[in-house]
Amino acid sequence: MGLAGVLLAATVALPMSGCRDREGISNVHAVFLNNPEQRHPIRFAHRTETLFVEIPSGGVGLGAEQRTDVYRFLRQFKSESTQRLVLSAPAGMRDHFAARQVIRDIDVLMQELELGADLVVKTRHRGRLRGNQPVIKLTYRRPVALPPRCGNWPKDVGVDRERVYFENFGCSTQRNIGLTVSNARDLMGPQPESPRSSERRTQQWKEYTGSGSGGASAPAPAGNSAAPTPVR
Repeated sequence: MGLAGVLLAATVALPMSGCRDREGISNVHAVFLNNPEQRHPIRFAHRTETLFVEIPSGGVGLGAEQRTDVYRFLRQFKSESTQRLVLSAPAGMRDHFAARQVIRDIDVLMQELELGADLVVKTRHRGRLRGNQPVIKLTYRRPVALPPRCGNWPKDVGVDRERVYFENFGCSTQRNIGLTVSNARDLMGPQPESPRSSERRTQQWKEYTGSGSGGASAPAPAGNSAAPTPVR
């Protein structure tokens, strides 16, 4: 190929390469770039929560303070966990008999919180987990939000041929949500609603029917009194 052929090929290739550089992105990719929830997703990890319940001697069951601690722990498990609760009791014969009443008390608290038996995995452990005192170990895993990292500005935001948002768009909002959310399970999907209290439901019904103290008064019935006599 002579010099003229090389120049002709280069002349044809330059416009084609320029068109290739200006090829637009697909609509699907543009939607992805304009959606902060997809471009800067909040990811999740799991953290293990543990409660050690000391077993009182004599098989007397849970004390008042222990009952409160276990109830709060089970309530958090119900609202936060996505897996089952693990209850580990001592395997020794002597400790096993002392732990039976404590396990019964824990089962009662679970029934009060409407936690079914299928949500608990019961196991046994050997030896002492905390000093010389026998304990029952309650554990569950809960999701923890991992916010995205922000502050990436790889391109000049003044040049935007594709008409899409800049790369850092919406990242701060996603990061703030991930850092401030109290229950990461709320970000994973809608949660079941708890029933209204019967007292509040009764009060709202009274207000609706007008029989409550704060309800609107019913209109007075029309009377049969005659019209006043005009003055002459």
